Amino acid sequence: MLYAPFRKLKFYSQGPGQPPGVDLNVTRIENDSAIKIKQSATKIPGGELPLRPGFGVMGKEILLWTNYFKLVSDGDLTLYRYSLEISPDGAGRAPAGRKAKRVVQLLLEEHLQLYRNDVATDFRSTIISRNDIEVEGDGYLVTYRAENEDDPAPNAKQYRVRLQATGVLTVSELVNYLTSSQAGLMFGSKEEIIQALSIVVGHHPKAASTITTVAANRHFDRNSGPHDKMSLGAGLQAIRDFFVSVRAATARILVNVQVKNMAFYNEGPLDGIMREYMQQNGPNKLNLAKFLKKLSIDVTHIVRTNRSGRRIPRIKTIQGLATKDDGRSQAHPPIVTQFGAGAKEVQFYLDDAGEGASGKAKAPGGGKKGKKTSKAGPEAPSQPSQGRYISVYEFFQQSK
Repeated sequence: MLYAPFRKLKFYSQGPGQPPGVDLNVTRIENDSAIKIKQSATKIPGGELPLRPGFGVMGKEILLWTNYFKLVSDGDLTLYRYSLEISPDGAGRAPAGRKAKRVVQLLLEEHLQLYRNDVATDFRSTIISRNDIEVEGDGYLVTYRAENEDDPAPNAKQYRVRLQATGVLTVSELVNYLTSSQAGLMFGSKEEIIQALSIVVGHHPKAASTITTVAANRHFDRNSGPHDKMSLGAGLQAIRDFFVSVRAATARILVNVQVKNMAFYNEGPLDGIMREYMQQNGPNKLNLAKFLKKLSIDVTHIVRTNRSGRRIPRIKTIQGLATKDDGRSQAHPPIVTQFGAGAKEVQFYLDDAGEGASGKAKAPGGGKKGKKTSKAGPEAPSQPSQGRYISVYEFFQQSK
């Protein structure tokens, strides 16, 4: 179903010249295959192909155009396939999703730079290369750093990435198999080559920072023009883009491109998205929490830049709204007046050293005013904390 504004759009243009006709070589192979199947009494492994006794003798021939494009490769193209495994960090947690993708990006930048123009990956478990990679047996140590960071943080996590060769694939063998008109011919590497080519075709959009990939090969350009977007209300928008996959066909390999529409959150300040949602769905905070859960946000109240002045994104994931049970295990748990409380209603403990309950968040100004530190002798025994509770809003107002 297309939304009304999309119905007015022109989805494709033939361009100058005559439209493409039927590939006569493909037609010949299809006809030869149909005749041989009809003449053959042998069963095809996995079941008997359906017979078409009236094939080509009745009806009117018509020409159809579909959203498939021929994939052309060098005649002697050989692909080397490697499995990719990322070991857990020192805390025993293995990266997933966006973080795993970033680890693979760093692997290509720092350890496989020599092969970088010759490899493609799904940024998860497989690398495909045009050349044989000299794999290090102990793997590669990758120190995590965020996008636009010049250097890793002092406490940056480290991951051991291991590559293992899992096969050599010759694309011409698949083309020869697809070109054959022998009905009973089998080719065991067909699915492996199709998977490898799908990774190659999907590598560029997955590597692009402005494109969001959903599942395997559904790609959505976040910088799409107004003709490819439509507001759905309630903080959501529909974006139109493409699903791309590689398919085997008679006498050739095809790339299937399907137009897809998917709902996304609007881009912009989080409070604006929350207001839009509640304007259409009411003020129920339980429903709002479900709407926001797992939403990726870019935290902007603390700005970090690299040496060239570019801002370093701080991407976080919303796990839920504030609850009265938050931080119950802390010595000084935060005070949350109600479910979904805001910055003015949530207070955390700030001790006399300017540190929060976790011992990390320091308020501006340091310790008590006028307090001196002894220059020699043993340290005085620590005194009970004389801190206070402060709202999140007030803390950041003082930090400006």
